[in-house]
Amino acid sequence: MLKKQYLITESKAMTFRYIRLGILGLALGIGVLGILTYYVKVTPKSYVSSPTAKTLPNLGGPFQLTDQFGKIRTNEDFKGKIMLLYFGYTFCPDVCPLGLQNITAGLHQLGRDIEQVVPIFITIDPERDTVEDLKIYAQNWHSSFVMLTGQKSDLDPVLKAYKVYAVKAKPDGTMADYLMDHSALVYVVDGTGKLVDYFPHTTEPNEIAKVIQKHIQLFKNR
Repeated sequence: MLKKQYLITESKAMTFRYIRLGILGLALGIGVLGILTYYVKVTPKSYVSSPTAKTLPNLGGPFQLTDQFGKIRTNEDFKGKIMLLYFGYTFCPDVCPLGLQNITAGLHQLGRDIEQVVPIFITIDPERDTVEDLKIYAQNWHSSFVMLTGQKSDLDPVLKAYKVYAVKAKPDGTMADYLMDHSALVYVVDGTGKLVDYFPHTTEPNEIAKVIQKHIQLFKNR
C-alpha cells in the first residue's frame, strides 16, 4: 500500500515537472519570437536579405607619395580605375605576403578586366621601405602593383584617412629588426575616389576577383 502511494505521488511530481518545463519552453519561445520580430522591424530589409551586406565607413582621401621608380604619384593619377589599396610593410613575415599573394592570384583571374584595376601597396614603415626596397619587393607580386612610400609626414594623413592601425611592436629582445602591428584590410576605391568596398587580407583569390568585377561593372553602369 505504501509502495502504491509512493508511485502515485512520484507520478504527480513528474507531471508537475513536465508542466513546468512546458511553461518554461513556451516562455522562451515567445521571448525568441519577440527578439526576431524586433530585429526584422529595426533592421533594413537589404541587410536581412543579404548576409554579406555591410555598412561602409566614411573613409579615404587624397595622397601624394613616391612609387617604386621614384615617381611622384597622386590619387588623381588613377582616376577612372578601380583601386585596391593595401597598407603594409616589406619586412612583414606573414600577414602582408598572404594578403599580396591573394590579391595577385585574384588579379590573374580578371583577364582583360585587369586594365580597369590598379593594385596599390602603401607602406606603413617609411623608415625602412625606401624606393629601392619597394622596387625589389614589387617583383614578388603582380606586375601591375604600384608600391608607394614617402616621408612620415606624407604617409600619416593617408593612414589616418583610412583609419589604418600601424604601430611598432614591442621588441622581445630576440629580434634585431622590429615588427609592426597593423590592420590588414584591402580597400576598394572606385574611379571617382570613393570607398565602395573592403575585405580582409585572408579573402580567397576567386572571391577577390568577384568583388573587383562587380565594382568594375557598377562603375561602368554609373
